[in-house]
Amino acid sequence: MATSVERVERLRQKLAEWQLDAVMITQDVSRYYLSGFYAHDGGLDIAGQLLIGRETMALVTDGRYTEQATREAPGLKLVVRQAAFAPILAETFRQEGWKRVGFQAEWVTVAAHEALLAESHDTFELKALRNVVEPLREFKDADELARIQKAQDITDATFTHLLGWLRPGITERAVAAEIERFMVEQGAEGIAFPPIIASGPNAALPHAVPGERKLAQGEPLTIDMGARYRGYRSDMTRTICLGQPDAKMREIYPIVLQAQMHCIAGLHAGIGGKAADALAREPIEKAGYGAEYLHGTGHGVGLDIHENPRLSKYADDEKEQLGAGAVVTIEPGIYISGWGGVRIEDMGVITPDGIEIFTHSSKELLAI
Repeated sequence: MATSVERVERLRQKLAEWQLDAVMITQDVSRYYLSGFYAHDGGLDIAGQLLIGRETMALVTDGRYTEQATREAPGLKLVVRQAAFAPILAETFRQEGWKRVGFQAEWVTVAAHEALLAESHDTFELKALRNVVEPLREFKDADELARIQKAQDITDATFTHLLGWLRPGITERAVAAEIERFMVEQGAEGIAFPPIIASGPNAALPHAVPGERKLAQGEPLTIDMGARYRGYRSDMTRTICLGQPDAKMREIYPIVLQAQMHCIAGLHAGIGGKAADALAREPIEKAGYGAEYLHGTGHGVGLDIHENPRLSKYADDEKEQLGAGAVVTIEPGIYISGWGGVRIEDMGVITPDGIEIFTHSSKELLAI
C-alpha cells in the first residue's frame, strides 16, 4: 500500500511544474487520500483544508476534528481555526512564506475564493488548478483494491438477499431502505450512493429516484447499488423481473448482456475510453437500439463513485486511456419510454492484458 507520505511526495513533484509554493486540498476524499484524515464535508461545512508545501504541510480545521485528526494523521501539523477559514489560511500562507498557492477549482466556491483573496493584502496569489489529486487516485494499489473488492462482496450479498426478499407490492423506496439496512449489517460504512430502484416504466430513466411506486408482476426492475467500505465504493446494476418477463424484456435483455460481455472481453490497459465505449455500443446499435442507449459505458470508481477514467463516446482516445490499476464499471443499457429499461453493470480492475471483474452476482435474466 502506498503511504500518505509517498502520495504527498508524488504531488509535491508537480509543484515545480505548476510554479507553485503550495497547494490547498479542499475535497474531503482527496484530503483523506493524502493525509489519512477521514472526515466528510457537509455541503458548505468544510471539515478542513489540507495545505501541502514543498517541504511542510498542515491541516487547517476546527475543534470538532482536532482529536480525530490527531488519531488518524499523527504528526500532521494542525492549525485550529476559531472563525472563518479565510483569515487563518491567509495567515498560514504568510507564516510559511508561500507566495503562490494553488487550489482545487472544482471544490472551492466563488465566495470562498473571494474571501481568501480579500485576506491576501497582495502578500500571495492564488492559482486555480483542475485534476490536482485525481490523476494520482486513478490507479489503485493492493490495499485499495482489497477494500473495493470487499465493498463489492457486500453488494453481491445484498443482491442475493434481495432475491429472497422482494415481492409484489413493495415500494421502490422500501427496497432502497432495505439495501442500506442490509449493507450496514454486513459491515459497510454505508451506501456508496443513493440506490436507483426503478420498476416498470420508471426503468426507462437511467437515474430514476425511488418513489412510492409498488413493484408489480411481469415488469422490469432495475437495481443500481453499491456499498462503501473503509472509504472505498462499489457499483453494480442488475435488471430482474418479478414473475415472467414479457416479450420486450426477453428481446432486449440478451442484447444488453451481449454488449456488456463484448466490452469486457475487449478491455485492456492502453485502450482509449472512446474505443472501450464503442465495444458496448456497437452491438446495441446493430440491434437497432442505438438511440435508446442514453449514457456512457462506464466510469472509474474508488473513493468517489464517479472518477476517472471514463468509457464514453466523448472521450479523447489520445488523452483518455485505461491504465493498469484503474477500476471501472461496464454498464450498457437500453431504455424505452413508457415500457422500462435494462441495464447490466459489473466493476473490475484493468490489467495489462484485460480486466479482472470484482462482481459475482448472476447476470442471467432472473424471474423471481
